[in-house]
Amino acid sequence: MKTLEQQIQDLTDREEIKELTAHYAHGVARGEGAKVAALFTDDGIFINRLNPNDPPQVVRGRAELDKFYGAIKRNTAVPCIHNHLINLAGDEATGTCSIEVRITRNKRSMIGSGYYEDHFRRENGRWKFVERNCTFFHFVPLLEGWAEKAAGTA
Repeated sequence: MKTLEQQIQDLTDREEIKELTAHYAHGVARGEGAKVAALFTDDGIFINRLNPNDPPQVVRGRAELDKFYGAIKRNTAVPCIHNHLINLAGDEATGTCSIEVRITRNKRSMIGSGYYEDHFRRENGRWKFVERNCTFFHFVPLLEGWAEKAAGTA
């Protein structure tokens, strides 16, 4: 049985990790690339799988993270992150959360949903992403929808 102090620390850590993902979502939506990249450890990795048939996009390390997130413009990507599951292990944690996203790509409205598998580390008293691994169930033009694609995968 955990002590009251340990339970409070667990709750605090969970809330800080949820806020980390909220800062990520708001920063991406606002085009605040430097702030978003700073949410990662210097050796951090972002992996993005839009389509299971294509190789994933891998962004690795401080320089690549700064460049990748710095290129995101305000209101071109709006991620909505929810349904957090968090496993704590001292100054390390893992988690899974759902993502729904609206993106403007090539002057088209796109919609997607999927999940993140995250690895977190507390550095200097702050939680950061070590790895943010995103897998999409669908990522399609809004007007096209995802019903046909989903029907074929059931």
